[in-house]
Amino acid sequence: MHSFGGVKGPRPRAQRDVVLRALDELPGPSTAHAIHHHAQRTGARIGLTTIYRHLGLLVRAGTAATMVDDAGMHLYYLRSGGEHATTLMCTRCGSGVPVDAAVVARWAGRTAADHGFTDVRPSITLTGVCARCRTTA
Repeated sequence: MHSFGGVKGPRPRAQRDVVLRALDELPGPSTAHAIHHHAQRTGARIGLTTIYRHLGLLVRAGTAATMVDDAGMHLYYLRSGGEHATTLMCTRCGSGVPVDAAVVARWAGRTAADHGFTDVRPSITLTGVCARCRTTA
């Protein structure tokens, strides 16, 4: 049994799985509203507030990440994995590619140590406009 906020039961795990499944099934980075709509279309009974709560937990855990598109909307997506996962994301179409960020990870480790932090897990999303979107604009 899972304990969440003093309440025992499987529900929070099931709700998290609904959010994870939606993130996996949607075609790219999506708003919380799109994730909620997708979950409802698949028959899941989950509220928008619960979607936001689980998205926050997934982002903090490093399972998901967020970016801001050209319109200022927060978009969520599953991370590609890796200890120092870095993704280059297009703010127009949402396409993303994992990139090697060893230099950034070393910088983050040094910066954290300079400030007395340990066990730092860099999670970086670089945003821009991909070549395909640049040529179709």
